[in-house]
Amino acid sequence: MTLAANAAAMKRLQAVRPNWRDVRFARDVLGLPEHTLLHAGPPYADPCRPSAPVLSSAILCCIYEGWAADEQTAAQLIASGRVKLVSAQSYEVVTPLAAVISSGTALVEIADGDGDAAWSLLGSGAGPQIRFGSRDPAVIERMKWRDKVLAPALAAALAAGSIDLIPLARTGLDHGDDLHARTTAASVALRDVISPRLNDPDIDAMLRQTPLFFLTLWMAACHLMMSAAARDADPSTTLVVALAGNGIDIGIRLAGRPTHWTTTVAAAPAGPRIDPSVLTPAAALTGDSGVIDAAGFGAQALMLAPEPAAAFEPWLPPDWRREQACLYAGVHPCFADLRCGLDAASVVSQNAAPLAAIAMIGADGRSGLLGRGLFAAPVDLFATAVRSLNP
Repeated sequence: MTLAANAAAMKRLQAVRPNWRDVRFARDVLGLPEHTLLHAGPPYADPCRPSAPVLSSAILCCIYEGWAADEQTAAQLIASGRVKLVSAQSYEVVTPLAAVISSGTALVEIADGDGDAAWSLLGSGAGPQIRFGSRDPAVIERMKWRDKVLAPALAAALAAGSIDLIPLARTGLDHGDDLHARTTAASVALRDVISPRLNDPDIDAMLRQTPLFFLTLWMAACHLMMSAAARDADPSTTLVVALAGNGIDIGIRLAGRPTHWTTTVAAAPAGPRIDPSVLTPAAALTGDSGVIDAAGFGAQALMLAPEPAAAFEPWLPPDWRREQACLYAGVHPCFADLRCGLDAASVVSQNAAPLAAIAMIGADGRSGLLGRGLFAAPVDLFATAVRSLNP
């Protein structure tokens, strides 16, 4: 029954055509209540005590929203529960690394032709970022520019028509992207489409200087595909529709039981550092972007991406190309050179840890981005999830 159920889920996944349709604010599209922040990964056991990087991002967001005048007051609001931290995926949102989303946050809206949609954070260029989980006050100024300047300009550009992401992703893969650790070519292709619609040279310059701009769009696109796989799925379906961490726990969801998180304590990604002399420990897995790897990109596309593959080589297991391909259920017609659809049952039967390319951020909640990261998800987590389908 599982093979037939997985095949049906794969057909739904393959039928999705993700388009960048709009830029919208969380309060409008999600109905997100005030004093609520969405975070990556499974729900916290104690939302009043998030991981240090998420706490830092939440503190900055409280100040940005005007809920607190300083870091101490913001920390008290979170610790008391007056500001609530909620898993973003419960709202069909995926958010990168330690980024949190408030009601005033601008989101990219990725939609399929049948009206289904998913959302992620609107990127705001290079430099200080809410997703890096630091206390850098420059992040607040960047958030203001994102929501007051960038969001309206991109929304106006998209009013001329939505942008099909599949051809852009294909271009990225054909030119050395893995679509997670590296999205350079896909971001260039996206700029080529949207630049003629822009009137602000500063925004065009930002797009030109941000090789990872495509990332959050592709996160939402992969989430949309995985949500389709889970729609009306047979309870025996073992496709993984979420692979994410909150900085404390790693969690997965299976298509056969899509609202249930199976979790365990998370380890940290490992990989090359921006500055090898910075010895700050990396935070435990943080971010929703593992959905990219679960779909079949990211670490699963490194054979097409020589630059990130070379950077990760010391951390890649032997025979990773063959081993990883065995964990995936099928092939997407637009990406025939890759396997897609991570299958938890195959992870268990092969006893092989699936890889995800998720960046490293400082565990101290101060240091921010440390470098690229590679994460091996524990096999036992998938075994527990598969058992939960047949309690």
